[in-house]
Amino acid sequence: MSRLVPLFLSVVCLSLAPACNNKPAEPTKADAKNVNTIPDTKAAAAPAGELGALPDPVALVNGKPVTLDEFKSIYDLKIQKYAERGREIPPSADRRYRKSITERLVYQEVLRQEAEAKAVKHNEAELAERETQQKQGIKDWDKHLIRRGETEKSLRDMYVAELVEKQLLELGGKLKVTDAEVDEEYEKIKPNYKSDAERVHASHILIPIGPQNEATAGTEKPPEPSEDDKKKWTQEAVAKAEELYKKATAPGADFAQLAKENSIGPSADKGGDLGVFTKDRMVEEFSAVAFKLKPGEISKPVETKFGVHIIKMIDKYPPGDLPKEALIDQIRERLEQRKLHQGRRELKDELLARYKVENKMEEALGPDPRAAKRPAGRTIQPIVPGGLPADHPPIGDGSVPPANGPVPTEKGGPVQAPLDDGAPAGNADGE
Repeated sequence: MSRLVPLFLSVVCLSLAPACNNKPAEPTKADAKNVNTIPDTKAAAAPAGELGALPDPVALVNGKPVTLDEFKSIYDLKIQKYAERGREIPPSADRRYRKSITERLVYQEVLRQEAEAKAVKHNEAELAERETQQKQGIKDWDKHLIRRGETEKSLRDMYVAELVEKQLLELGGKLKVTDAEVDEEYEKIKPNYKSDAERVHASHILIPIGPQNEATAGTEKPPEPSEDDKKKWTQEAVAKAEELYKKATAPGADFAQLAKENSIGPSADKGGDLGVFTKDRMVEEFSAVAFKLKPGEISKPVETKFGVHIIKMIDKYPPGDLPKEALIDQIRERLEQRKLHQGRRELKDELLARYKVENKMEEALGPDPRAAKRPAGRTIQPIVPGGLPADHPPIGDGSVPPANGPVPTEKGGPVQAPLDDGAPAGNADGE
């Protein structure tokens, strides 16, 4: 019997060789050094193995192909985000990317052909300004592009599409705001701008103190700067502000242009315009100087927790109703944005109905299996203004201005105008 035991164990080990082998099993996932490899999306199966091959071309617009290479220049970057984590993209996300990127490229091609047919060309200066604005405050642009899953070209194509859309709408007179519309809007919003306190309309140039790092996801905080660093950064910001003050007060100076080129925060794009505000809406150091200025006067550099400001007084208003002249620019901008938002949706619907589009990607994907699971009668609203693809950044500022009245503050009360730089804590600028 004792002789049979070793023989029996030998047979068992032979039949279960992998289990008895001391060498670990080969890993089933890609090695860590290969996780950055982008899957070959031209293969017969997609990374998830369920959606099939990518068509080439992905679409035709009036017979002109939207090529697979164009599609993959964006799509591969989306897939790479998953590959870097050692994961395959879920079929639902893969389907969404395939559909939205194709639709985005199709509409851009439609816009290109429509612009050519109507001899509309985008303004290169506006494009350059838009690209410069997008890079403001971003420390590492290349990493930012990777994080967004975009290329320099794909972003530029979107900016060009925005400019072309707006020009086409202007050509058709769709963005024109009449004096009658301004008067009507003023009467609607006038009660919301009544105040018992004095108000001013001012603009500013805000110089940040210290390096401006791009906000990143996660809980890790940058190291606390030393006192020497803080002192050095403050001196640098004050020196720059004093230099800008000399330029702003020189004969013929364009304050708004200086703000666009040198300021930070939301107001920079508007030439530093802060709108109309009461004294309590800004930090104490800012208001103390601003409310002493006369219309047209420019302050010397003023330091607050948000940075160093150069303030220009535009006008002052006593308690009571704000005159229409104080709000006219804001009203026109609000109405233009409203018309732009609506016009873009209508333009897209009109162009896609008029152009012959053969969406090969849509044909390859077939019906969305999730559609059958949705409750009957439920309408899925588009997430992005204008019905653009889900990963398309907002065209323009993407905002839908309220029908009337001011934007609510964090406390739910009205504000005199959109507040940003120099406002109390919670303001975007300088933080």
